[in-house]
Amino acid sequence: MKAILRLSLALLFMLALSGLSWAGSWNDKNWDLNPGQEAVKHKHDVTSDVSGTGYSMEYMKVNTNNLSMLEYAHGSGTMDYADILNSEQKSVVSSDSYYWIIDLTTGQWVKKYSSANSVITYTKQYDNVQSPTTFAYGTGWYASHPVDYNSLLKDKNEAKSYQESASMHRQIEYARAVKGDIAIEINCTGPNDVADGRGFLKMKIDDDVTQGTLHIGELLAMPMYNASYPKFGLHYNSKTKRYDSTGDLKQGWKDPIIEIDSNYVGDFHVQKTMTLDIKKSKSTWGEDWLPCCSGGFFDIPSKNFNADFGSQKGIFDCTCRNTSISTMKPKWNASVAQFPTEAYRLKL
Repeated sequence: MKAILRLSLALLFMLALSGLSWAGSWNDKNWDLNPGQEAVKHKHDVTSDVSGTGYSMEYMKVNTNNLSMLEYAHGSGTMDYADILNSEQKSVVSSDSYYWIIDLTTGQWVKKYSSANSVITYTKQYDNVQSPTTFAYGTGWYASHPVDYNSLLKDKNEAKSYQESASMHRQIEYARAVKGDIAIEINCTGPNDVADGRGFLKMKIDDDVTQGTLHIGELLAMPMYNASYPKFGLHYNSKTKRYDSTGDLKQGWKDPIIEIDSNYVGDFHVQKTMTLDIKKSKSTWGEDWLPCCSGGFFDIPSKNFNADFGSQKGIFDCTCRNTSISTMKPKWNASVAQFPTEAYRLKL
C-alpha cells in the first residue's frame, strides 16, 4: 500500500449539499502555507466595545502559518459596535516536526513533515448609522476651520485557509446604515501518522443594509499538489536569487470546486451561513509483522529509537535471549544448547 491521504468534503450552504472525496498529498509541500508567514506558537485575544458619534476606522488582520482573517470597517456618523477576536498558533512547521512511514511500492522509509495547526475566531455585533460630522481637529487654523467627515459605511471580512485553498468573503460598501452581526471560525489541523486532520471554515452573516451594497462569496480551489497542473504566481529561487515560475506554487484557481458570488444593492436583510468541513485522513501504510524484514531492524529511522521500538528491540539484538538464559536453573550452557545431545537430551 502506498502512503495515501484520503479526504472527505462536506459543504453546508444554507442547505446540506452532497459531499466530495479525493486523495492527495497535503503536508509535504510548502504551497499549502500562508505565504511569508512563519508564526511562532501563541495565543491572542482582543475585545472591543465602541459607541459614539464621529468618524471611526478599524483594521485587524491576523496571520498564522496556514490561516488569515481580515476585518476592516470605516465610516462617519453614530457608531455602536462590539467585537471579539481570538487566534492561536498551536504548532508550527519545523525540521524537528516529522514522522516516518514506509512506502511499500519502494520498500523505503519516507520522512513526512507535520503540518502547522492553528485556529482563528471572530464575532461582531453592530448598529451604525451614517451621517456627516464636523470636528475641530487641532489648534490654530484647524480650530477655526473644522474638518468635515462625510464617509459612507464600509465593513469587510475575509477568511482564508491556505491548506484547504478555501476562502470566504463578506463586504458592505457605500451604506447609509448597517445593523446585524457576523461570526467567523477558521480551524486548520494537519494530519499525521496517528490522527486525522481537519480543515474548517464557517461564516455566519445576519445583515440589515440600508442604501448600500452587500457582497458575499466563497471559493474552494483544488487543494492537492499535482506536478502536471499549471502553476500560478512567482517563486523565489534561492540559487538564481530571482523570482521565477518554478517550484511548488498555488494551483487550481482556474476551475474551482466551489464558487459562490452573491451581490445585493439597495435595502436588504440577508441571513446566510456558509460552512466548509474537510477531513484529512492520517497517513496509512503497511509494515511486515517483524520490522527487521523491511531491510534491517537497526536501520529503522527514528527520532527516539528506544522509545519507539523498545518493545521489539530485545528480540533482534538478542538481549532477551541472553537474559532468559542467565536466569535458567540449573545454569544453562548456551553454547551446546542448539541441538539435543547426550548431556541435555530428555531422559525418561
